[in-house]
Amino acid sequence: MFAKHALTLLTASTLAAPIVLAGHHEGIQPPAETGQVVVTYRGNCPSEAVDSTLEKIQKIIAYERANSPVLYASSPGVWADGKIGAVDIHKSQQAMDAAFAWQSSDKTWSDGYADIAASCGITVEEFEVSVFTAR
Repeated sequence: MFAKHALTLLTASTLAAPIVLAGHHEGIQPPAETGQVVVTYRGNCPSEAVDSTLEKIQKIIAYERANSPVLYASSPGVWADGKIGAVDIHKSQQAMDAAFAWQSSDKTWSDGYADIAASCGITVEEFEVSVFTAR
């Protein structure tokens, strides 16, 4: 009799475990929804320049938020290999294209990007820029 109840309890708890464990994913959203575009920027930067360069990236992100006619999210950071950069999320390919057009036409933004690169001893062209479209 004990074995039967133990087996029933074990089976019931095993079946309920995925339900209980599934709760640990609450509040975590996918990094991008279908159709959104993720752009990553990565550049080499000497370790002694990382903190000051990240401050410059944060300032240019604040400038974007206040001045860009196209809304998008951006986060600065350091990649596992020590490169610095940012990750941007755009609502669509068209929104990314509009943001890129604004960036290239806005002297303050362009000068800020060049200053970020120069802080690391590189040029803007040396940043690795990757584009990912979520499906």
